[in-house]
Amino acid sequence: MIKKITKLGQILGVLASSFVFSQASNIGINTPNPGSTIDINGSIAANYTAINTASYNLNSADFHVSYNGTANAVFNLPAAINGVGNFKGRMYTIKNNTNFTVTLNSAAPETINGNTSIVVPANQSIQLINTGLTGTNSTWEIVSASSSAGNYTASNGLSISGTDVKLGGTLSQPTNIATAGNNLSINGTGKILVGTNTVPAGSANSKIVIDNGTDNGALQIKDGTQQLGYVLTSDANGLATWSSTVTTAFANNWTKYTGTLTNPFTGNAGGDNLPTGISVNIPAKGWYFFRSGITITSSCNDYWFYIGGIGEVWKAYCGTASPDPINFVPRDQTRVLYFAAPGIYPVVAHKTNFVVPTGFNGGNPVFYLDFVKFQN
Repeated sequence: MIKKITKLGQILGVLASSFVFSQASNIGINTPNPGSTIDINGSIAANYTAINTASYNLNSADFHVSYNGTANAVFNLPAAINGVGNFKGRMYTIKNNTNFTVTLNSAAPETINGNTSIVVPANQSIQLINTGLTGTNSTWEIVSASSSAGNYTASNGLSISGTDVKLGGTLSQPTNIATAGNNLSINGTGKILVGTNTVPAGSANSKIVIDNGTDNGALQIKDGTQQLGYVLTSDANGLATWSSTVTTAFANNWTKYTGTLTNPFTGNAGGDNLPTGISVNIPAKGWYFFRSGITITSSCNDYWFYIGGIGEVWKAYCGTASPDPINFVPRDQTRVLYFAAPGIYPVVAHKTNFVVPTGFNGGNPVFYLDFVKFQN
């Protein structure tokens, strides 16, 4: 009996050398004057658990859990307890040592900072604390989240300033935003600018601005209704499709050629690409209706006016081999031409042989050439 009492005294003596209980009910470990409820002058050890399985339920024995598996994992937090047994203040540290993800789920209907689950990315960690709340309240709060390497980078469209990660930066790899049925909304008074970071003149009320410089094809919309020459047409709800709707009527929208006509057929030899001194100024790509008229008096020959790469605007063939000069008919002609791009297009001429006309532009009215756009 004496031996047992002696042994107990030795144990109490060891404990007494480490624990000091103050009059304020504080506990000191290796310190005689504890200033807090528990004041430890030394290291602290808590349970360390290494997990390799892809599914794990956290429990009361866990403190630090490291994941070392070979696939994405799911960890489940314990359900909160109301009343006796409440573990308010319990802390968990989840460390992901892999290139996979760890999804941390709360017990329904509880949340983690308002979320039913959070993801611990590859090679990062997160620390949680229990709030003691139950039900739909935020039962767990995030204390900290950090990279295992201790270095933070923000790339692929993001930038970092100190600890502030911001949207905006260079895309470092092809990026796809999979909405998975969710809406992506951009609202507010700002604009979406593509190809520029400066709002151009005239865009005060625009929400989307595309600046492709001088290159054609800044916008492409394909929905199965697109065809060559079609225009984008809206219905009563603003829903647009491609259609062949005529954009202008002939009416009084005619545009006249520019420059002063000179006789291109004065040379004895036949020729092509003969300058006429006139051109047409096409304001936009599309289909144009041309009308023109000129009188040429000549013996047998072929004469025509045309726009290089586009097509002819007036043409007359020799219809008789008579040596006597005749008026080439029809004098008044019309054409439909398509222009793929706006610009100034010279009108040039052609004749097939050595004949020089005896009369040129002697009609009434004199030479005319005008045009109107009727479809995109």
